[in-house]
Amino acid sequence: MKESIKKRIVEKARDLLFTKTEEEITMNLIAGELGITAPTLYHYFKGKDELLYAANQLITEEITALMSIKFPPSIPAEMRIVTATSLIAEYFMKTGLPASYLVEDPKDRPIVLKEFRKKMTDLFSMYYKNKKKTSKVGVEQTTFRYLATIEADLVYLRNTKKQLSEDFAEKVFSVII
Repeated sequence: MKESIKKRIVEKARDLLFTKTEEEITMNLIAGELGITAPTLYHYFKGKDELLYAANQLITEEITALMSIKFPPSIPAEMRIVTATSLIAEYFMKTGLPASYLVEDPKDRPIVLKEFRKKMTDLFSMYYKNKKKTSKVGVEQTTFRYLATIEADLVYLRNTKKQLSEDFAEKVFSVII
């Protein structure tokens, strides 16, 4: 029972991180959102910093899980990239996490951007290797273009209140390679 309450608290703090800055989030706000008292939060967490750290860790786990999907070797590299694109975009659309998170410096962001970029670079390296593709644009530059294209598309979709299209990943992929 205690673990489920603690989990609900962390999930609520995570949800608030998607829409508010850390400065705007207070223990009273979280407690109010959950319909409990602030002292109850202190039963589970020493303070706001510890709670927000746990919420940031949850975001890290969620994004890492998206990037850690194990594909069977028979799945072509291009399909892996398309699948990863769709999953990442859906996460950003669903949560409201700023799309700029994909290309900005991490600066206190919950996931280490360098690791995120490395995973995408690895996917592109596999694609280039499998296609024996030669390009003037390197894998790292392609990765950055890819992430920037996702960001631009997500910002556009959010601003126009449109849904993610079925072929979102294929469109992004066609733009950057």
